[in-house]
Amino acid sequence: MKLKYLTLYIPIIILLNVFILSTSRAQKPMDDYSFRWKKIEDFRKKGLTKSALAEVEKIYSLAKSTNNDPQIIKSLLFKINLNNNIEEDASVKSIDSLEKEIAIAGEPAKSILQSITAQLYWNYFQQNRYRLYQRTNTENFDKKDIATWTSDDLHHEIGELYVASLKDEKLL
Repeated sequence: MKLKYLTLYIPIIILLNVFILSTSRAQKPMDDYSFRWKKIEDFRKKGLTKSALAEVEKIYSLAKSTNNDPQIIKSLLFKINLNNNIEEDASVKSIDSLEKEIAIAGEPAKSILQSITAQLYWNYFQQNRYRLYQRTNTENFDKKDIATWTSDDLHHEIGELYVASLKDEKLL
């Protein structure tokens, strides 16, 4: 089963790299993203996670205002990583923020975000497997909170997200 997900995940990583590299070359020279990312890396090396997170938020806002999808995705990934160091239930909050971003994203960023979200669900499943296997399936239950999901619910959502991320074959 891991092989099945792995074979789905590898093409997405390759597409993400191609997408970021191709659009990063098209950036205007006046964009100061590289300077900002260097600043974030300096904060991370010094252990200043909250300061790094504040800078990532600035990059995210700038990228959103200029519709720079590669920088939006990169800043979202950094936010997820940094939040994992300072927040409880960071994985659930990260999934929620990515789900909101998927709803407004255009292609191909949407496909990339779907793949990343599927991976976060998979990580959540791996970390909580011992609890999930003890649950029984429920019917007619509000499943907005993933903390109440069963392993079947998570597998279903993971599969749907991976399939959705590969839906537009010609674009990808």
